[in-house]
Amino acid sequence: MLRTLYVQNIALIERLELDIHPGFTALTGETGAGKSILLDAVGLLLGFRASAELVRSGATKAIVQGVFDIEEASASSIRLLCAKEGIELEEEQLVLTRELLSGGKTTARVNGRIVTVQFLREVGRLCIHQHGQHDSIALMRKEEHLSLLDAYGGEDVLAAKLEYRDVYNTYNDYFKQLQKMEISQRERAQQLDLLLFQKNEIASADLKSGEEEALRDEQIKLQHSEKLRTIVDEVYQKLYEGDARSSAIADEVYRLSHNVANAVHYDTGLTELHDYLQTAQVNLAEAIEFSRHYLSSIDSDPLRLQFVEDRLMTLMHLFRKYGENTEDVLAFYAEIDRECDQLVHHDETLAALQAKVDQFAKKVEESGKRLSDLRLHVAHNLEQALAKELGFLLMPKVQLHLQFIQTKPTASGMDDVEIMMSANQGEALKPLAKIASGGELSRVMLAIVHVLSECSPVPTLIFDEIDTGISGRAAQAVAERIAHIAQKHQVLTVTHMAQMASLATHHLAISKEMDDGRTFTHVKQLTFQERVDEIAKMIGGENVTETTRNQAKEMLSWNPPALASK
Repeated sequence: MLRTLYVQNIALIERLELDIHPGFTALTGETGAGKSILLDAVGLLLGFRASAELVRSGATKAIVQGVFDIEEASASSIRLLCAKEGIELEEEQLVLTRELLSGGKTTARVNGRIVTVQFLREVGRLCIHQHGQHDSIALMRKEEHLSLLDAYGGEDVLAAKLEYRDVYNTYNDYFKQLQKMEISQRERAQQLDLLLFQKNEIASADLKSGEEEALRDEQIKLQHSEKLRTIVDEVYQKLYEGDARSSAIADEVYRLSHNVANAVHYDTGLTELHDYLQTAQVNLAEAIEFSRHYLSSIDSDPLRLQFVEDRLMTLMHLFRKYGENTEDVLAFYAEIDRECDQLVHHDETLAALQAKVDQFAKKVEESGKRLSDLRLHVAHNLEQALAKELGFLLMPKVQLHLQFIQTKPTASGMDDVEIMMSANQGEALKPLAKIASGGELSRVMLAIVHVLSECSPVPTLIFDEIDTGISGRAAQAVAERIAHIAQKHQVLTVTHMAQMASLATHHLAISKEMDDGRTFTHVKQLTFQERVDEIAKMIGGENVTETTRNQAKEMLSWNPPALASK
């Protein structure tokens, strides 16, 4: 449930912090006051697309933050989703934040941790559902109808869909492999020739893992062999042989060590120096032996250098064609070896794949049939529930029927579903999109939302002018239905209807004011008397009279029997 909403620098809203209460909250105000802006801000928390135009003029960034109390019904889903991102939930609260820079870039956070907008969207849909005029328009699209049916089916339909999708995906994989293998004899021969050439070219190179690095090291050593020999030879000469002007360093160190050893008899404090010189003798002996071995092993053979460079050129040729390194080329070799084997044994492989396709095609049909049967059962229950809802919404003569047409298997099943409608008794059922008026669509959409809300764990529902195009008794019925939904969910409704506002348990008035040449949107929690005046304006306009005020008081004190009994 949404507990607190903080908005900063969103369009006309400079800074706003709202405490949102449980139950039914109505948001009212003149057209253009900023009601839609407030909902746009909530939309940012739900991962909706952000536009730089939302940032208030003169501001560098906008911020929206919502604090949610995690409800028991949705807690497990939210915990599981957050755990995958390593997000900890403290005190059963969720804090969603969205920052929007004036340049258009956005940053999303959940409990202070930066997340993707997609993740924010996934978390947001577990917290809030928004419904508005665009949802009525969505009802016009036939492709949305199957989703509505599946949502009403709940966990049972979801489990059946997952079972079907696993089987369908496996079938689809085998089918694609089969299509790839169904090539003509000539194409197969050409493909096999190419693969065999590539395979032979790689095999003849006799690649070894790590070979390139070893060859590079050897190439550098061979290219500089004379310089290396000169350097090491000088070390060997100085340490072991010396020259006409000086003794070998090893001999000198030996002599010094011998002299110090004699001096130790006179001063034992020289023992440490003697140890150092003895260690030096050992190290010099090692250095001399290393130099002797290195000089005997160093190779300045130009033929070997030519071989190394030719070998590197061979490797570079293969890397350009088959991969960036030896491991990539060897992986490519393994793949074409598998493809060659398939082409050589094409008929056997094709028969095996065809058997797999046939096997899983049957499984898809069986699983799809179970899903279709379950959907038909759910559709019958949904039709009955909607008929009851439409009767409450003063549309008792309206009939809704979910028409099923079996299709070829797709990822969503084998059903094409469309909501059919008869607006008047005796009239034939026709596609909803072709015959429903705006007011009828709004009530049908509300009926669907109400039915789905009965089994939905989402704690907060927002309705944006769902009463558009509705008046009179129908408007009262719509208001009562939303008030009924608010008995189990937190509901926020933007409305211009006095009937709707009067049934709310909380009332927020949205207005805009001019200050120092700038326009600001303000939101105020109304007291009872302020609600009387606000609803009186909704009834009779700006000129509030005692009559409209009394009407408003009566509406605020009225608890509809139909609502009370639900």
